[in-house]
Amino acid sequence: MQGVKNITLGFIFVVTGSALMMAVDLGGILNYGVWGLIAFGAVMAAGGLYQFFGPGSAGVDAEVAYKSSSTARLLMQSMLTTALADGHIVDEEVEAIVEACEEVVHEHLDPESIRRLAELIEEKSDIIMEEIRYEGKMLNLDARKAIVDACVLVLMVDDNIDVRQTAAVNAIAQQLGFSEIESQAMITEAMTAEQD
Repeated sequence: MQGVKNITLGFIFVVTGSALMMAVDLGGILNYGVWGLIAFGAVMAAGGLYQFFGPGSAGVDAEVAYKSSSTARLLMQSMLTTALADGHIVDEEVEAIVEACEEVVHEHLDPESIRRLAELIEEKSDIIMEEIRYEGKMLNLDARKAIVDACVLVLMVDDNIDVRQTAAVNAIAQQLGFSEIESQAMITEAMTAEQD
């Protein structure tokens, strides 16, 4: 979740700096360095709290991000198609989509807007694979593999691997230009990496 990393790191810096101040007589210039560490940690934690609770903390509307770039669109289309393959979308799948979008397209999405976007994706399910194939042509091999890995994340998120979702990931991989053998190998590899 947005801000959690900054809150955690800021707290670690403050606690570490405070512990050093109490446990060791650093004297002189090192004392200033530790005070700087504590101040940095406090600012980082405050910034994380602002990200977490401040205006815009809910995140960017998924439909806006969806329209902003072909990479974001492809990622969301693929992950939502995987999530919807079993007929519904659960909170864990929404969280996985939020995390993937933060990592890949550097956008923190509002979870509720992802559910609304899922409805739109579901409405155009008859042409979605064609759109995935078209968008995928613009990406290099590593980016296309990252899309498949993100879909596997959705597949595995609720600890109940559904054959319909597995088939969806396989179909998405093939639309992205991978053979059936390659797509099965990628799914197995990604599942193994997630379980470790």
